[in-house]
Amino acid sequence: MISKIHTKQLQKVSFEDIKGWVHDNHLDAFTLLNKSTKHLLLDQKMQNNNMARRYFEKNYQPYRVLRKQNEASLYTGYYEPSLNASSDKKGEYQYPLYGSPKNKSDKFVNLTRRELEEKIYWDLPILAWLSNPVGLYFMHIQGSGTLKFKNGTERRFVFNSKNNYEYTSIGRYLTDNNYIKKTQISMGSIKKWMSSSPDNLAKKYINKSFIFFKEDLKDEVNVHPLGQLGIRLTPFRSLAVDMSIYNANTPIWLDTKIPIKGSKKFKRFQRLMFAQDKGSAIKGLHRGDIFFGNDENAGNMKSQGDIIIFDRI
Repeated sequence: MISKIHTKQLQKVSFEDIKGWVHDNHLDAFTLLNKSTKHLLLDQKMQNNNMARRYFEKNYQPYRVLRKQNEASLYTGYYEPSLNASSDKKGEYQYPLYGSPKNKSDKFVNLTRRELEEKIYWDLPILAWLSNPVGLYFMHIQGSGTLKFKNGTERRFVFNSKNNYEYTSIGRYLTDNNYIKKTQISMGSIKKWMSSSPDNLAKKYINKSFIFFKEDLKDEVNVHPLGQLGIRLTPFRSLAVDMSIYNANTPIWLDTKIPIKGSKKFKRFQRLMFAQDKGSAIKGLHRGDIFFGNDENAGNMKSQGDIIIFDRI
């Protein structure tokens, strides 16, 4: 995949040059990669961390990805939210979660978010009804969610398809128009602002993009959701990237800072990640989105970072 990157942006390095490499859990990383690929990497199981580390060092050549002059990097986070839901439209449950239209030529894919939400389309599959329109909007942004029903059941729904409109960031709109200061922008501050009035909530329609969902198995084995590439996501290992540049499951060493839960402070994060998801807002070589599992702290993640790509020898 490095053929898609200009050679001037690639610097060949050794594993000894990778800060933090020896401290990662290589066995954990290998096990994930082995599980996520269609064919087993090795017949025998890795017995320890040193064996797994040697596997990567023997089979991959690392390349540091250099930034062009004045080129910024941005690494954010996403997660799987939990929301209350109903199987029927009743009481406070007035907001439908739609499944995909029957075919891509269907009229619905040419409708904007506003058009799809201003009335109920009974000829679309309705998977569930939600009570929180802000929560539903952010379920669209995150690409998945677990819905909790009054009978005690939990069902997960994930991205299946989308309409024909590009994603527009409401966060950028709010900072550009001075609704929220750039130093204060986060998922939490956006949710609070959107929930404060119907007019504020209506600003979501600047994002014409709309996604349709499908049900995904949730059990003791399938703890976390499928991403858009059909790969089961793993917290703090799965990275959403620009798939016009990367190949699925590309190993990417990420050196950045992540937020400490319950604090405004950040801590160093150095770990082998894998290109296992994509998103409408994730564009460019130095743009990535870390999967945080069920942790809403993902909304506070916004850091620069450096990457080293592992190219298979």
